Amino acid sequence: VKPFDTVILVVPIDKAAPKRRLILPQQQVIRDLLDIGAMPFVCRESELSETFAKLKEAPALVITDSQVFPLVDRLTPPQVRLTSFSILFARYKGDLKQAAEGAKALEMIQDGDPILISEGCTHHRQCGDIGTEKLPDWIRQYTGKAPEFHFTSGTEFPEDVSGYKLIVHCGGCMLNAREMKSRLRSAADQEIPMTNYGILIAYMKGILKRSMGALEPVR
Repeated sequence: VKPFDTVILVVPIDKAAPKRRLILPQQQVIRDLLDIGAMPFVCRESELSETFAKLKEAPALVITDSQVFPLVDRLTPPQVRLTSFSILFARYKGDLKQAAEGAKALEMIQDGDPILISEGCTHHRQCGDIGTEKLPDWIRQYTGKAPEFHFTSGTEFPEDVSGYKLIVHCGGCMLNAREMKSRLRSAADQEIPMTNYGILIAYMKGILKRSMGALEPVR
């Protein structure tokens, strides 16, 4: 993304969205775009088509909240690069390759397998929460299995993760890079696959290749 490029940010406003403010990953991406002289356009998924129509040229990139990834994928022209806030944070603070490989562990999940879903913050969970409600439902639908879900938040990430078949972590916007990399390293040392919300959702919806391609350097 270069100065004067346009970038569309798709920000759903649902019951779990905080009142009158944007969440930290969205704020940080907007600031980063402004710092380099790019022009961010922020819309909900319901206004995405109209946003495309109002732009004179195709945007350099579309960045979406993971929860509406499939819809945004359908609405975004194939020649336009697409990724998510979670995938950007997987690259920014973590290990993108490890997270992408970790998503493949879904293919091996069986009934009763323990899956850890971990968040770096301790926000108040509401109806429709992505970590405790939406992700477990999507995993059950994708695998056709009934795994056993465990949840941690804040500093609760366990030292011993050897009993889990998969760890799904948030983007880590409230954690520093050192803590996020420590958690990834702990999982790797214990040979437990670990991924993050956005990468897992893109994998389950069949759009991981497209959304990861948006992160490859332009040649």
